[in-house]
Amino acid sequence: MNKNFLKLKIELKDLPHKVIRKVLVPEDISMFQLHLVIQESIGWFNAHLFEFCDAKSKSEIRVGIPDEFDEDFACFASAPKRDAFQVLLKDSFLMENGAKPFWYWYDFGDDWWHQITFLKNSKKDEKQFHGAPICIDAIGKCPPEDVGGPWGYTDFLKSIRNKKHPEHEEIREWYGLEPNEKYNEMEVDLNVINTMLNDLYKSEEWNSNDFEVF
Repeated sequence: MNKNFLKLKIELKDLPHKVIRKVLVPEDISMFQLHLVIQESIGWFNAHLFEFCDAKSKSEIRVGIPDEFDEDFACFASAPKRDAFQVLLKDSFLMENGAKPFWYWYDFGDDWWHQITFLKNSKKDEKQFHGAPICIDAIGKCPPEDVGGPWGYTDFLKSIRNKKHPEHEEIREWYGLEPNEKYNEMEVDLNVINTMLNDLYKSEEWNSNDFEVF
């Protein structure tokens, strides 16, 4: 069991409210494994393509799935894309990029941009980490998949909060709310996140070399 770990802050940007996760991950984690951790901890469904890069444009480091999948959605950069299965977080964005904040881009249509920052480990973190990825802090609910990106999500919140909005009932039905159920954009369950992360770590997917969107 690898007891060396990295502490990361993952923040989904450009939203009307904060969506932040702080996670502890194995030091030898691959970029594809980090993709899986982000999906589970934020609350995405792993339904779209992704890319890591050191900058939103003119990036010098790009890591993702080989280009035949998403050549039309390159990260506006000339740097070649590296294979997420083969690249380790510590070798690329920690060492090569000097532990600077970097980006995780999910869904090349809705454009969800997550800023990832390296944080300093604490004694408390050392006691909490036992080899598997763990989320130690969570703020804010994940937006729905395919809602139309940050701007679509802003419209979603306006309509679902306002009973007089012309699309209120339609949006409630689309999201799947029960008649008296309210939507709480700040609701998040740390225990559920960590159960899913633990299940992920024990699954075949964790060490898989295949990528499949669902």
